[in-house]
Amino acid sequence: MKEKRAEVIAALRVAAKVYEAFKRAAKVGASERDLHAAVMLAARGHSVNFDLLSGPRTASIEGAATERALEPGDPVLLDLCLKYGDHWCDVCRTYFLGEPDPSAKMAYEAVLECFRLVAGLIKADLCAKDVYLTAERFFAERGMTGWMRHHTGHGIGLTPFEAPIEVADSSDVIRVGDVVTVEIGVYSTDAFGIRLEDDFCVTENGAVNLWDYPKALKDITIGSFEG
Repeated sequence: MKEKRAEVIAALRVAAKVYEAFKRAAKVGASERDLHAAVMLAARGHSVNFDLLSGPRTASIEGAATERALEPGDPVLLDLCLKYGDHWCDVCRTYFLGEPDPSAKMAYEAVLECFRLVAGLIKADLCAKDVYLTAERFFAERGMTGWMRHHTGHGIGLTPFEAPIEVADSSDVIRVGDVVTVEIGVYSTDAFGIRLEDDFCVTENGAVNLWDYPKALKDITIGSFEG
């Protein structure tokens, strides 16, 4: 457990540098491929897998960089898996290039609120499906039924995706020693997607966030620069 946690934390330190490079590269007029190049350079040779999406493409949940040029107000999403030693981290942030569309801003605030709710639930002996169902109810109560289109978290370790997996029909149970993600996302068809993800270590006293990287709306709004 100690080696796993130490290597995940080390991976997250590198991930933080990747996100700083990503934010510097995210300018109006830059292409997704420009951001891809910045990610690869900052990863410093570590094995990585990632989704990189901007604008309406963020609604597709997954995908690699294209030649699409960034526009004012765009959401820009990076979901990064990075390996350090034998273990992986898996984190995600969604940024906005300047002031977001009001509906996207509303969705971001809802995702952030749900993220905090779910993060507070994570503990040993919790059924993974209960986490998912809590998040599903949260969005349903806000008129966002159907906006959640994937799990609300999963285990990481020797692979970037493993049990326990938080879906409605999961039989998995969260255990002491697990390193799990809290991964909350909502997606408005052909408009935008919002996703936040941190990594947590499950202890006998609850869950510890190993990567409490800034995620408030003010932190993820990047000034709208001219390319």
